[in-house]
Amino acid sequence: MNYYFAADAGGTSVKWAVMDEAYHIFSKGQFPTPYDGAEQLAEQIGREAELQARELGLESFRGIGLSVPGTVYGDREGTVKGGGMLRYLDGVPFGKMVGERCKAPAYVENDGKCCALGEYTAGALKGCRTGVVMALGTGVGGGIVIDGKVYKGSHCFAGEFSFIQLGPMAAGDMTKRFGAAGGWKSGLLKNVLREKGLPPDTDMNGTEIFALVGQGDQDALRGLERYAEDIAWQIWNLQAVLDPEVIAVGGGISSQPVLIEKIQEAVGKMAQENVLKQFPVPQVVRCAYGNEANLVGAVCSCRQRMEQEERRTQHGYAEI
Repeated sequence: MNYYFAADAGGTSVKWAVMDEAYHIFSKGQFPTPYDGAEQLAEQIGREAELQARELGLESFRGIGLSVPGTVYGDREGTVKGGGMLRYLDGVPFGKMVGERCKAPAYVENDGKCCALGEYTAGALKGCRTGVVMALGTGVGGGIVIDGKVYKGSHCFAGEFSFIQLGPMAAGDMTKRFGAAGGWKSGLLKNVLREKGLPPDTDMNGTEIFALVGQGDQDALRGLERYAEDIAWQIWNLQAVLDPEVIAVGGGISSQPVLIEKIQEAVGKMAQENVLKQFPVPQVVRCAYGNEANLVGAVCSCRQRMEQEERRTQHGYAEI
C-alpha cells in the first residue's frame, strides 16, 4: 500500500495528515505556522513527515502534497508567486525544497484549488459539472470546478476570492477587499468585537466566538449574522457569474454548523427579496471534508502530477 503525506500551510497553523490512495486519513495534526522563512516551514514539514514515516515503518512516503497560499503555476520545482499571508514563499521553489528534505517527490498547489479538488474527488462537489468552494480562513480561498476539472484561468489566478473588490480603494488599503470582510479575523472577529463594544485588538479565537453564540450571547450572534450576510452577498455574485450547482463552504470555522445555517438563511433572505425570480438560488453546503479538504486535494494533486510524469517518462517526453 502506498502512503502519502499532506501539509496545508495557512496563516495561523500548518495542518498535516497521512493518508492512503483511497484518501483514508490514518493520522493528522497541526503546528503553529512559522514566520521565520520558507526554510523553517520546509524544515518543520519535513520533520513531521519523517516522524510519521518512521511510525509506519517507511523510509519515505510515496509522495508529498503541499497546499499553500499564493499563485502556483505548476512547474516541477513548485515555485510560488505571492504567497498570500506567507510572503516569504514568494519566488521560492517550495516543492523542490520540501522534496529534498523529505527524500520524496513533493508537489505544490494553491490552497483554494486543493480544497476544490478534494471536494470534487470525494466530497461535496462530487458529480458536479460546475461547482465552487469558498474556504474561510485568515483570508478567503476559493476553487472552481468546471466540467470535472479544477479551473485555473489564464494566469492560474481563478478562485482568488480574497481579491474581489468591494469598493474604491486608496493605495495600500486592503479593507475594501473581500479577504478582509470574509476572513475569520478581519471579518467575523471584527464584527463580533464591534457588536460587543470591545476594543478591536481584543484577543479572542474562533472557538470562543462560537461558544458565545452557543450560550445565546446576542451581541456575538449579531456579529455572526452580519458576517454571514457579507459572505452571502459574494455567494450571490458567484452564482451570477459561474452559475454553479453547489457552493461548498470550507475552512476551519466551517466546522461550526451555526455558521453554515446563518449563511444559508442570509442567502434565502436575498432570494425572497430578489425581484428577478428566474435567478437560481445558490445551493450552499458545508465542505464534506471540512478543514481537511485542502489536505485531501493536496494528495490528489500530488498523485495526478506523479502519474503525469510517469506517463511522460514512459513515452519519452521531456520532464515537465
